[in-house]
Amino acid sequence: MHQNLKKILHPNRYFIWAIFALLFSGAALLAYISISGYYFDKDFVFAELKTNKLFLDQQFNYSARYPHDWQLERDGLGNIIFENPADLSESLVVVPLKLKDETAVRKALKISKENNIARGDIQIAIIKARIDTDPDLYDVALVKDSSHLFYIYGHSAYLERFAKNFNIY
Repeated sequence: MHQNLKKILHPNRYFIWAIFALLFSGAALLAYISISGYYFDKDFVFAELKTNKLFLDQQFNYSARYPHDWQLERDGLGNIIFENPADLSESLVVVPLKLKDETAVRKALKISKENNIARGDIQIAIIKARIDTDPDLYDVALVKDSSHLFYIYGHSAYLERFAKNFNIY
């Protein structure tokens, strides 16, 4: 009697195997995400967002991002000085100028290197230059749009990023 019995396969057997494979793959993916989450350093990835403050100058219509531990001062001429209190030799000064003053500024600088960047209607010139007879190289940025010019100078490795994040409104 047993010899006459045919083995009957389930008509949806491939569908059942597909569901099993999908569940197994999903469990493996969740395990991978869970394990790799232990090595994800959120502070490193989001450090740029977390460590910068935003300064808005409504008098001269600009904004600048700067490190959260830096301090701000306004000098007697109204220029803003961004200072690193941990390293007093590191600071940046923002000087608002008229557009026509760009030629005079460039003549006063002995430019050794210049990198020009455009972002929308804002033009940024990152410059390494000597001033008059001073042998030291200074980091300088000229940031301008169609109606404003800003002269940024100082000693800081942060100058280029500062200038690239500088906004004029």
